[in-house]
Amino acid sequence: MGCTVCGAKVQGGEANCRACGSPLNASITLPVGTLLNLGQYVVRDVLGQGGFGITYEARDTRLGHRVAIKELFIGGSHRRGSTVLAPSTLGAHEFAETKARFLEEARVLARFSHPGIVRVLNFFEESGTAYLVMEFLEGETLGARLASRGPLEAALVGRVAVSLAETLAEVHQAGLLHRDIKPDNIVLEKSGRVVLIDFGSVRAFAPGKTVSHTRLVTPGYAPLEQYGTAAKFGAYTDIYALGATLHHALTGVMPPPATDRMLGTPLPPLPASTPAGLRRAIEAAMAVKVADRPQSAGALLALLRGEVPQTTPPAEARPQFPPPAPSRPQPPANPLTAYLQAQGLTEGQLRDLLYGGDLHPGSLPVPVRQVLVRQGWLDRAGEVPVPLRRWSEPVSAPARRSPGARPALTVLRVLTTALGALVGVGLALAEVADGLAASVVGGVLGALGGYLLGNLVWWALPLLLPVLGGALTYRYSVQASLAPLYLVGLPLLAVLLSFGLLRAMRRL
Repeated sequence: MGCTVCGAKVQGGEANCRACGSPLNASITLPVGTLLNLGQYVVRDVLGQGGFGITYEARDTRLGHRVAIKELFIGGSHRRGSTVLAPSTLGAHEFAETKARFLEEARVLARFSHPGIVRVLNFFEESGTAYLVMEFLEGETLGARLASRGPLEAALVGRVAVSLAETLAEVHQAGLLHRDIKPDNIVLEKSGRVVLIDFGSVRAFAPGKTVSHTRLVTPGYAPLEQYGTAAKFGAYTDIYALGATLHHALTGVMPPPATDRMLGTPLPPLPASTPAGLRRAIEAAMAVKVADRPQSAGALLALLRGEVPQTTPPAEARPQFPPPAPSRPQPPANPLTAYLQAQGLTEGQLRDLLYGGDLHPGSLPVPVRQVLVRQGWLDRAGEVPVPLRRWSEPVSAPARRSPGARPALTVLRVLTTALGALVGVGLALAEVADGLAASVVGGVLGALGGYLLGNLVWWALPLLLPVLGGALTYRYSVQASLAPLYLVGLPLLAVLLSFGLLRAMRRL
């Protein structure tokens, strides 16, 4: 247990913190009546609290109306007086980056003026953290409505679907993805207005391009591409999440994660009373494969409104035959193949992402990692064991040097052959009167003998070089009257160096 004010560890049963003296039952939320932004806002109530912030109902003292204020308060943070202190596990630089992203959410929302997007009224920094002032929405989230009343009627879900699709068209037109559409981020106002909130995860996207994003997954609503850190994101990413949200609203049951669906887990059936247009839109939006989903919010709206274009010519009249026997159930697809199809990647591209470090194996679904382990891409720990080659590059054995391709041996043969030839010529001239004939014969015989001697020396080097090096070093040490330690150590060192020299010569 820790003190909510100073963060110090405390023992059970204590009423006050030993470090700062604050009462241990102190709330981490701002007290009612707290003034913010130089007294412009006064806190009236707590609306909600999550892992990254606390939302308050407040009153704007200048304009006299209610507002909602979102305070950046990361889980594990604490207050010292009025100052918010980040968790000890979060460095100052990381907290500064988090605060910058929080304020960026305000700037993103300020760009829009759309009834389906919550309006930003102000944002500011204070007490070591940041605050986002938004319009006060009178109503409840879709998640709260489902928890209290269960599945919604199809007419209401259809109206929510059209409203959110129009909102997403506005967001995507600005080149942004929401990335976290779910029932808890949709507010149903009493007036009937449907509002999309929480743009803290919004990111820019480039259609058709593979980009790296921070991994963000809400199981049940996140499509398969969001389980990785590098994939092709697009409008279809938000469309899947919207389809999953609408499916939940109609059935009252959260859909299974996309990774489970990839392995064959079916969706809960939609109610039989679901209108055909809404049914087609949800089924298309929740396609596991990216290519099978509507590629834009406009295409989803067309499905919702029943504007389905005729893509194939009508079938010709054919003779009627008895229906074929039901086919045998097909085994589930290879998880790796299904993952690649859903991501729009080839095996080579996936291998390149792993090799370059752009895709961490831990971000892959568990079944995919298991396949990669069996195929040898990953080790038993699920990590990249060694640098991987591109699939387009054949794996070849290391080149072997031909037995005769040894420059050192060649040099030795040339030297001994030349030396033998010179010695043979010299001996012939000294012994025989006919100098020309004798020199030719002596040179040939000397060269042959030198060549043979060179080969003999080469193959005897492993024995001769260490013995000769050790013997000469020992003789020098004796003549120099060195200490006994050197009499032993220097010859041994010479032997070791000779082995090193021999190894270097053998490699040449």
